[in-house]
Amino acid sequence: MRSIHTTHNVCAADRVGVGRLFRSGPSLDSDIQSRLYGQLLSSLAAALMGSLCALCVLAVAIYRSSAPIFVVFVVLEVAVALGRIAAWRWNQRREAAGLPIDVSWSSLPSLLWCTLQGSVAFVIMSGGDPVLQVLSATLVMAALGQICARNYPAPSFAMLLLLMMDLPFVVGAVLAEEPLLSVIVILTPPFIFGARQIITTFHETLVASLVAAKQNLHLAFHDSLTGILNRQGMDAHLSRLTSKPDQPMAIISLDLDEFKAINDEYGHGAGDTVLVEVARRIDAVAGERGKVARMGGDEFMVLLRDCGIDEVRELGEKLVEAVCGGSIRIANGVAVSVGASAGFACIPQDALTTHELRIRADLALYDAKDAGKQTCQRFRQPEQDIDTISDMLKEAFG
Repeated sequence: MRSIHTTHNVCAADRVGVGRLFRSGPSLDSDIQSRLYGQLLSSLAAALMGSLCALCVLAVAIYRSSAPIFVVFVVLEVAVALGRIAAWRWNQRREAAGLPIDVSWSSLPSLLWCTLQGSVAFVIMSGGDPVLQVLSATLVMAALGQICARNYPAPSFAMLLLLMMDLPFVVGAVLAEEPLLSVIVILTPPFIFGARQIITTFHETLVASLVAAKQNLHLAFHDSLTGILNRQGMDAHLSRLTSKPDQPMAIISLDLDEFKAINDEYGHGAGDTVLVEVARRIDAVAGERGKVARMGGDEFMVLLRDCGIDEVRELGEKLVEAVCGGSIRIANGVAVSVGASAGFACIPQDALTTHELRIRADLALYDAKDAGKQTCQRFRQPEQDIDTISDMLKEAFG
């Protein structure tokens, strides 16, 4: 059975090899994956605070050392911070325009920043200034915690950032004048393993919550028996549509004939079997042209867009024929037949708003039932409305 899927932004990096760094796994659909991508880009302030801390350490390094490399590091730090701001603003504009989020480019400043911090840590740790070494170790440990907290939606990318910063720090410690700093080599593997566990746990928790939220949203807007939209789902879909004269749309309302008799004779289980098969037939006839919903009980609705009156009438007749044509097996050796009536109305010919459209499609359905059932009728103005219009014309033109 088809179902409605909301279109979400998909990372442009998925089209190239670098997307593997950000994807959580092939089992996740684009909806969940795009939400994970959004998490990667949601903490600009935290990233800028990291740059501010790094600049403070570099300021002390410039104060205590005449090495020009620290001035170069300051220039690079400012450039990366500006790049982060530019990438964030760029993605904000793309998201507002409904364009895909390109995580590969947006995450490039993060990769550059971690590489820069690793380089700074290597230079400081391989030197002999204990004050700078303490500050560098503090900055690296704090930054690694931030990496775990900000990038766990993409575990592979988070681990890459962690290694880009931590490994130069460790190498610098090994090359330091103080030999006991080499103990960091022993501490590093369990630290990385622990960080990996934290990233994986956070990631799995986030994915589970996103999957549960999506499932709950699906259940809220879809009929649990037939799998098609329910009343709330159709209402939500209609609320997103705008009624314009140059964008015609139509609603076909369907109601089963003699369905109560099947429930009374064979039970509600048999009735459920009939509803599932009827929904399948309606959905198959509507195809990609229409949105199908079960509005409650044995009432169904089909929403069509960009269609003419004759096309809607033809589809309505096909829907009635599909529901009525062929018996439905409800048990071994037991089959039943069910009828259907349909009524439709169109925008702009019969209504001007989706609210009016629904009401008038239902009125047309009642006319179809009054006409003998198993027919499809278009909405027609009540006689009193026609008389009122006629009286107004006579009064206006004499």
